[in-house]
Amino acid sequence: MKIGIMAAGGVGAYYGGVLTEAGRDVTLVARGANLDALKSEGLKITSVGPGERVVKVKAGSPSDAGVCDLVLFCVKRYVTQEAVRDMMPMIGPETLILPVQNGVDAAERLEDKLPEESRGNVLRGITYIVSRLDGPGVVAQTDGPRRIVFGEGVGGDSERGRRVREALDVDGIDAVFSDYIHRNQWNKFMFINAVAGMTAVTHRTLGYIKDTPEAWAMLEKVVGEVEVIGRASGVELDGEREDVMAYIDRLGPGMRSSLATDVLNGNRLEVDSLHGTVGRTGRDLGIETPACDFIYAVLKAQDPGG
Repeated sequence: MKIGIMAAGGVGAYYGGVLTEAGRDVTLVARGANLDALKSEGLKITSVGPGERVVKVKAGSPSDAGVCDLVLFCVKRYVTQEAVRDMMPMIGPETLILPVQNGVDAAERLEDKLPEESRGNVLRGITYIVSRLDGPGVVAQTDGPRRIVFGEGVGGDSERGRRVREALDVDGIDAVFSDYIHRNQWNKFMFINAVAGMTAVTHRTLGYIKDTPEAWAMLEKVVGEVEVIGRASGVELDGEREDVMAYIDRLGPGMRSSLATDVLNGNRLEVDSLHGTVGRTGRDLGIETPACDFIYAVLKAQDPGG
């Protein structure tokens, strides 16, 4: 299976690197200094698994990648439209597209931007990983299980889903083909709104939040608000809140979300697809979401993207 990584940021570079290590046919889409470093020096990976190594990767433009069997779509939500436009040389009539973006509606928003003939080829996906670019051609994976969970939009099994799982089943990736991907997406939505939101508004790592009872209580309130919205939206959630809190509690004290890093670096923020979505959905359903609304207001004021 020919795999394209759109694009080689903190998530895409890590997954593209370990897939290349495993012998998969992978091209990482990159540009500027990052592309120059990948082509000349290779990809330097620091991870909590095998540690530090350099992987010789194929990197280039979407045209260099050519038509792929699978595109792992890893860009920030706010550049989806531009990324879809740029990646069209990678898309053929049978190309499968697996978004691992934040938010419960990422696949739907991606489909809206694609030509009609490609919309049926979009899978639903999420990822659990903490990773970042530490410079051109350098990716650091610092926490999280390095898991990709994906499935069909209608749920259930499929031959193409099994093929994707086989392609992604390598050391360094826990690939899970799920019959209940919408439920998985809402589990992740509980987690990401809570951890990303609280590390971003406090400018602190998760360890500080755990050690501050008031902050930990607010984090749990965010999880609860998202669970209520998910249930009201028709998603079957049973016991997930406790599972999500237990998972968060197991994360390392130095964990800082990519949203928090973007705040500290003055980058654009994905807050509209996270806490903004919770608030809008809550208002549509007549459900109050004060914790998520507060986080949204604080982060929106810091978002250079407006």
